[in-house]
Amino acid sequence: MLTPEIQAGFLADSPEIFLPVAGGWGRSGATHIRLREAGKDVLTGALHTAYKLRVEKNAGSEKAAVKKSAKKNP
Repeated sequence: MLTPEIQAGFLADSPEIFLPVAGGWGRSGATHIRLREAGKDVLTGALHTAYKLRVEKNAGSEKAAVKKSAKKNP
């Protein structure tokens, strides 16, 4: 899962490797990787990018949950 902006970059750079998932998920950044066409470096880079985005999103969610909990239980 990528952001739509990052997905667009992957699609523009390597349309033979990357394609959006059909429907709303694809418009939101869900991306297929054609493993047969992807080299190790491309695949590693794409997976690292998706992982980094998820870690950042999860960290933001945890911070929001802590703030919300603090407001409920002063």
